[in-house]
Amino acid sequence: MGKFLSIFIITFGLLLGTHVQAQNPENITICWDASLSMQNRDLDKDFYFLDTYFKTVQNAKVTVLTFSDQVLSKDDFTVSAGSWTDIKEKLKGFSYDGATSYASLGNYVTGGTVFLFTDGKQNLGTSTPNFGGKLFIVNSSKSFDRGSLNLLSIVNNGDVVNFMEKKSMDDSIDDIEEYSGTILSGTAGLSNAEVYIQGNEEGKVKSDEKGGFRIDGKPGDTLIAVYGNKMEKQVLGDLKTMNFSLGDGGVQLQEVVVSERKAEPEEKINTAYGEENKDAVGYAVQSITEDDIPDAASTVNMAVQGKFSGVNLGINEDLSQVKMRPRNTILGNVYGLIVVDGVPLRQSGSHSGVVYSTDFVNPENIADITVLKGLAATNKYGSLGANGVLLITTKTATYAKQTGEKKDLARLTDNIYEEKIKVNTKTLVTPYLKELKGGKNIREAYDIYLAQRAKYQNESSYFLDVSNFFYGTSPEIALRILSNVLENEDTDYGTLRSLYLRSMEIKNHDMALLAANRMFEVFPNKIQSYMDVAMAQEQLGNYQEALNMYNGMLTGDANPQLNFRGMEKVVGTEVRNLVNTHRAQLDISKVNPKYHNNLTYNARLVLDWNQPDAEFSVQFVNPQKRFFTWEHTEVGDRKRILDELENGNSTEQFEIVGSDTKGEWILNVTYDGNRTPANTSATFLKCTVEYNFGKPNQRKEEFLVRLQEVGEEVQLAKFSVD
Repeated sequence: MGKFLSIFIITFGLLLGTHVQAQNPENITICWDASLSMQNRDLDKDFYFLDTYFKTVQNAKVTVLTFSDQVLSKDDFTVSAGSWTDIKEKLKGFSYDGATSYASLGNYVTGGTVFLFTDGKQNLGTSTPNFGGKLFIVNSSKSFDRGSLNLLSIVNNGDVVNFMEKKSMDDSIDDIEEYSGTILSGTAGLSNAEVYIQGNEEGKVKSDEKGGFRIDGKPGDTLIAVYGNKMEKQVLGDLKTMNFSLGDGGVQLQEVVVSERKAEPEEKINTAYGEENKDAVGYAVQSITEDDIPDAASTVNMAVQGKFSGVNLGINEDLSQVKMRPRNTILGNVYGLIVVDGVPLRQSGSHSGVVYSTDFVNPENIADITVLKGLAATNKYGSLGANGVLLITTKTATYAKQTGEKKDLARLTDNIYEEKIKVNTKTLVTPYLKELKGGKNIREAYDIYLAQRAKYQNESSYFLDVSNFFYGTSPEIALRILSNVLENEDTDYGTLRSLYLRSMEIKNHDMALLAANRMFEVFPNKIQSYMDVAMAQEQLGNYQEALNMYNGMLTGDANPQLNFRGMEKVVGTEVRNLVNTHRAQLDISKVNPKYHNNLTYNARLVLDWNQPDAEFSVQFVNPQKRFFTWEHTEVGDRKRILDELENGNSTEQFEIVGSDTKGEWILNVTYDGNRTPANTSATFLKCTVEYNFGKPNQRKEEFLVRLQEVGEEVQLAKFSVD
């Protein structure tokens, strides 16, 4: 090391320049990065730098600022005859905690000579303060952000002293990047699958017990995943994370796979003559199903509006006044025929003014609607169908056809809620929280945390649980601890989304945006990351940025390689509400006109969770003490789970509408564990209740629970709808 230090002394002497001849005491500020990532710094190198400096500039007035998420301490020292022992002792004994932000430093540093000791990893934003003096940036950490260090030096016309800078002997190594992902068998992680770069089988790796893998490669390489006799390939590009699906649909018996291949089912549609194969009808037919009917549709008119080309209904007109092109007469009746479950209804008259109401048709009881025009309409209904026919099939009729009995769909059976209301009285118990409770005061508890951190910090929920422990007593300490989640470069998706959900709950939207941006950067193939960035931007008042992201998801322009259709309903609702709440501040020229008008609900509920691997069910209890259950399980909704694993969406929306929905609601959740037993990561579930949704007095409330024991039922939320 001697040769290196000799070169450093010469170089540093040149950097000091006129300071060598200084007669008056120098004004010096030492900004000491005390974030968690700096706990592995090389103190010997940092101190060597200062020792060399104070041997040259022996008299100085020194201010020491220690910082992580904010400035933690400010102390003034006087250096005489090159002695800086007090400063060294101060820096030796400091505890490292929190993520990094340079934002607050500009408020304390106003000039003179500034030494900024940092690795350049600014996790809480991208602030580049101008220190107003001569800046030296010093790094002694093996892991550093070269770009951030260089940017700071350029902005301040300063110099970087990077003890850890190493030049590669082979420039091509810069092209090598780490790729990661998951091998799936159906909805579960597949262990022991082989992953390798084509042409380099020596670098082969195997997936872990959760199906996860990491491998080095270059953009343009072909990545191959193999399990048994199944193989998938993907070309490496900008996306650093990817999923492979192997083994679903088959049972592996050593080297033999037995799988069942079913023919694609024929698509059936309703016609005047019952169900027929769509491909064999011989004429154009337009149909929608219950999935196409808006949740907010309170009348059958709303169920039809905008769903069919050439089908028009005037404002405040009944469905029986529907008009379809082409019309066959100018003088006669122009209204179409409505047929419900095979029974033609009395036609309203366009000239007589007589209107036969269809408001008895419940849109929630509609199974499908079909439009017939031309010969398709008149073949059976004759002149009655001359202006077109709307065929409505109800769920009641469908159920009766399938079972032979009539079912009252207005009421579920055996769904009376007679249990006691669940109250969250059980406190989370973990070894580290037990230790923290041993502290007699906040200072002792914090010291216990610093001492135990090295042992527990790799547990996925450690920082979130400990932050929650301190939040009620010291929000400042709690947020610093919470920010440590951003310090770990290898933080998994579930933990990052936990940070996002917790930050949104406590309304720290800056932290939420940082977590969302990290997810967006590290997991760009998960469509939830796009949604979370937009939501955080919206909460921060960055409405145009939020709208651009939402709209990009609806159009697919946000990332043409991803499938955003699974979130169309949730995102569309957000766009409608954002446009109608902040229209004057937005450019909506690129937004589809169908999203320009808002929807209104008594309340809108949004569920968010952090672990795609988690299984749980949510019980909704209404004011009449009746309930229904929504399941996030493979058995309950396999299609939803597969879509979530493939595309990474973990948000679901529910609407509360109608006069009988006013009163107290209860949401209970039962945790069924994780589909992959080896996945022991904590699961968080958040419920956002948006009261009077789409109305001027809209407001919201958020509830967050940490799901612990398998099979345990806890209350997620309790609220009242006005």
